[in-house]
Amino acid sequence: MKWSECIGSPVVLAGLLMIFLESLTGASYAATNTQVINSTGRTELKLTRTNDDVVKISILQIELKDGFPYKDALLWGGEVGQPPQAVLSSIQITEKNKTIFVPLSAYADLGDVKAASLKPTKRGFELALYGGNTATSYDAILIFSQGYLVSRTVRLVEFPDEALERTIYSFPKE
Repeated sequence: MKWSECIGSPVVLAGLLMIFLESLTGASYAATNTQVINSTGRTELKLTRTNDDVVKISILQIELKDGFPYKDALLWGGEVGQPPQAVLSSIQITEKNKTIFVPLSAYADLGDVKAASLKPTKRGFELALYGGNTATSYDAILIFSQGYLVSRTVRLVEFPDEALERTIYSFPKE
């Protein structure tokens, strides 16, 4: 294989993205099963827990068209005065073959998502989304417990303690 063919391969591009993300945040993503998110289209993630239950996540990111109604930047991922190139349009999650409700407010303002990782927790799992470009890079952490979304924290990578947003969710339990 020639170098010019190798550099464009998905494996090489994924590795370069991980190096780039690590340089931005100082964190090591290789140990957290980080997966590159398709810039447009669907990406599937899977977490097999120790007790053999499986979490499946389908993330859909779409390109913004000229007719997008909001001209100012979205809070997470867009540059000042302009929206990001793409936004999340859906996150569908199943755990133990049951659908977990994820409200639009949990992801609709996240633009240019580059990668995601899943991590098991004592009572559920954590979905981390890494997005934005250079100065607009952010980390969004969605925490799920006992089949429900319980919180979302989004932090700007450059100023994690100054630019952040936290949301607590509460849903009627069955």
